[in-house]
Amino acid sequence: MTLLLNNAEIAQLIHMRDCIDLLDDGYREHGLGRAAHRRRSNVIVPTGEGRTYVFANFEGTVIKSGYHAIRLRSDVNEWLDGQGDRTTKWASKPGLYCGLALLYNIHTGELDGILNDGYLQVMRVGATSAVAGKYLSRKDSSVLGLIGAGNQARSHAEAMCAIRPIKRIKVFSLRAESRKAFARDNEIKLGVEMRPVEKIEDAFAESDIVCCCTDASRPFVRGEWIEEGMFLSSARPFGEVGRGPLGVFDIAVVHERGFGPQFRPEKIVRERPGAPMAMGGKDERDLPSDITLADLCAEKAEGRTNDSQKTYFANNEGHGVQFSVAGAFVLKRARERHLGRELPTEWFLQDIST
Repeated sequence: MTLLLNNAEIAQLIHMRDCIDLLDDGYREHGLGRAAHRRRSNVIVPTGEGRTYVFANFEGTVIKSGYHAIRLRSDVNEWLDGQGDRTTKWASKPGLYCGLALLYNIHTGELDGILNDGYLQVMRVGATSAVAGKYLSRKDSSVLGLIGAGNQARSHAEAMCAIRPIKRIKVFSLRAESRKAFARDNEIKLGVEMRPVEKIEDAFAESDIVCCCTDASRPFVRGEWIEEGMFLSSARPFGEVGRGPLGVFDIAVVHERGFGPQFRPEKIVRERPGAPMAMGGKDERDLPSDITLADLCAEKAEGRTNDSQKTYFANNEGHGVQFSVAGAFVLKRARERHLGRELPTEWFLQDIST
């Protein structure tokens, strides 16, 4: 039977520590040549009235997991200002989204699982940064700075607390009410002191780890904010860090190379010639290094070697390895715990060869 799982069920089946360990092992397998993946593909179609339709997908197999995973997303993107600097996305109506992870059994060819991707999507980004943090941050890191106060900031806070003895978290976001609410809501949950700060540089000052978790389309990180011994991660390296500060880092690692074809529809170029590349693609020249996360996990590259090094992880794009290993784990636990809805597998099979 093919299992259909929603986000609420998935949240019962996998926790952050599980996800970090699974990804660490998955990227090690990738680094050792026992995984395959296809880079993210975006189809971007201008539909008028300040909107574009975006279909995004990527896929991958970790042989050890037994599953090939395809993660796909269907969005309407809508500009919130005349310059195209700020966008929002939705499916059906604002507040709803269409994202799935499909899990194919590599031994039978059958579709074994259909998963809502929202919970895993947020968790896997924070967990990926934490895997990098295991190799690039100081083991005694106790102060975390967060830039952003949304779901990704929450995920990164939880992930960094899982790998390091974090005692204090400083959070900055553009809206004071957002950072205050974030600190209030997450302090008890994580069991650490958490306080909002009024200036972005305050989140960097005297922090051991800083995680940028924003939807910024233009770089804002400055090289002078990177202190000795600091580990910086960016969930949007093209929009948050860019090229400017890259020279200050002793070690820089990218999630994966090969992402980021430059593309902007002609309509956007004509109507908004100054619009950021983040609207239609990303420029790989902004990636800081040839060292990938898989290289670190497979010990093909060296991480932090002393406490004074400044280190950086560019968490660019998604990766099929993430959904192959995490999805396999979720699917196995769901069957053990009898969660989800069973659909006849024959619904997804046919007798015509394609």
